Parts: sequence; structure tokens; C-alpha cells
Amino acid sequence: MRKYEALIVLNMKGSATLDELTAEMAAKLEVAGAKVTETNNIGRREFAYESNHLTHGQYMLFSFDAEPSVIRTARESLAIDERVHYQYYRSK
Repeated sequence: MRKYEALIVLNMKGSATLDELTAEMAAKLEVAGAKVTETNNIGRREFAYESNHLTHGQYMLFSFDAEPSVIRTARESLAIDERVHYQYYRSK
């Protein structure tokens, strides 16, 4: 297993709270095969320009252990979720 980080920018327009969204994103990563070790709330940040009619996003950093093949599965799983505005993965 390798160590990874996922930066996920959430669209907070809707009825879910930040804690609920964080738990759901961590659960989706774990279903894909990752073992989430840490979750950090980086905060709400303004975008440099409007993107998909959004001016702000909630930045979350997930640290996890996984096999390399899990990244593709996690990316595909989160890509279809309309609450995920952006996602970026890197190895630690």
C-alpha cells in the first residue's frame, strides 16, 4: 500500500452540512478500497474566476493508504457526484 492525498473541492450549495459531506466523501474513498487515515478542513476559498456558476468552494484534504489501482476507482466514483467540484490526487 502507498500513501496518498486527495484534495477535494466541494460545492456547498444544497442541504447537506459539511460534516455529512465529509463523511460521505470518506466513505466513497473507503468503498473504492482506500483506508482514510486523516481528514483536514482547509476552509472555504474564493475561486480566481467563476467556475460552473460557483464563486467559492469548500476545500477538504483526505490522507489515505491504498493500492495504485484504487485512485482510478475513487476518481470515477467521485466524478459523478454533483457535490464534488474538483478533485486532485497525489502520492505522499
